[in-house]
Amino acid sequence: MDLKLRLNQSLKLGLSLEMKLSIDILKMSLKELKDFLKEKEQINPGIEIVYPKQIKSNSAEIESYIENISESEESLIKFLEEQIGYLNVSKEIKNILEYLINNLDERGYLDGTLESLKKDGGYKSSLFKEALDILRGLDPLGVGAFNLIDCLKIQLLNRGIKNKKIEKIIEENLEDIANKNFNKVCLERKIELSTLNRYIEFIKTLNPKPARGYYVNKKTKYIIPDIFVDIVNGELVISLNEEDIPKIKVRADSRESYNLALTLERSIQKRQKTLLRVSNYILNYQKDFIFKNGSLKTLKIKDIAYDLDLHESTISRAIKDKFLKRGKRIESLKKYIVLDEKSQNIKVEILKIIELEDKKIPLSDEKILKILLKKGVEIQRRTIAKYREELGIPSSRSRKK
Repeated sequence: MDLKLRLNQSLKLGLSLEMKLSIDILKMSLKELKDFLKEKEQINPGIEIVYPKQIKSNSAEIESYIENISESEESLIKFLEEQIGYLNVSKEIKNILEYLINNLDERGYLDGTLESLKKDGGYKSSLFKEALDILRGLDPLGVGAFNLIDCLKIQLLNRGIKNKKIEKIIEENLEDIANKNFNKVCLERKIELSTLNRYIEFIKTLNPKPARGYYVNKKTKYIIPDIFVDIVNGELVISLNEEDIPKIKVRADSRESYNLALTLERSIQKRQKTLLRVSNYILNYQKDFIFKNGSLKTLKIKDIAYDLDLHESTISRAIKDKFLKRGKRIESLKKYIVLDEKSQNIKVEILKIIELEDKKIPLSDEKILKILLKKGVEIQRRTIAKYREELGIPSSRSRKK
């Protein structure tokens, strides 16, 4: 009876470790997977990682530079994880915090909108807001912001600065300050120039890039596409990058090395199978966009999970840091997940309007609003500014030629 119990416990432990490894490997980018396997090989001399073809980066200098960053600069994610470890919060809040810090970009800003991150993670609104507030109280101050204004306001809050004039300058006049339109700011804020100069000096003490001095693991590494998208005889053909997927060989004739090699092989195979299935679904769903350069359709993670009979967290891990090569373009697979088709169509309209504008007299957001309203598109002016920024289009003043 004791022997049977021990065997069952051993089997359960083995399965749980393999499941954890499968989950971790599924959410890795190809570059992260390569680094992970290299580390496993170094600490387990009984296995050997063999690639079908020698991996070549665009430049040896780039790879060398990346390695130097890793050695000389502290990882932002590790620094935040260390702080989270000391917090007396629930396991669910810690899970959300880990999810958030893994969605930080190279500036320390959150990569996405509040709504998209909340929906992609599948977390409750109240818990998500609590975790976000906790993240924004960690060092470096400003981390967890969605944009520059948000970043500076977080720092004001954490420093206990309650000056409405400074807040308004940050919200509405940063561009004016950058363009040295000081008189305009003074008139709008009803302050003296000497006061404005004091405020500007204070604003300069705030950090626009909280991740400066750290590296954010997933952003400092060059991109290796996971997925290749081709059109052959009018059909969409989706394949995986197998050249960068290794075989695990056993060097030492030991049960431990054999079990590790087998577990790694199975986890990688599961990653590839899941990724191919998920990417096939997403890209075929959006094939009008690929074939006709049309609009992306609304596609939510929960819908993909339902149709493929997978958990939402599996879909989130499968698309995390995965890139596809389509022609000469390398794109994020996440680009094809669209939470709101209406907002996507409005962005396309804004893009068309700006492409046709007179470059000598570019259109303000107010004028773009009037054009959209005439077309029957109901939208707020501040939403146009938000969509324009998300499209990477500067303000009318910056577009002027």
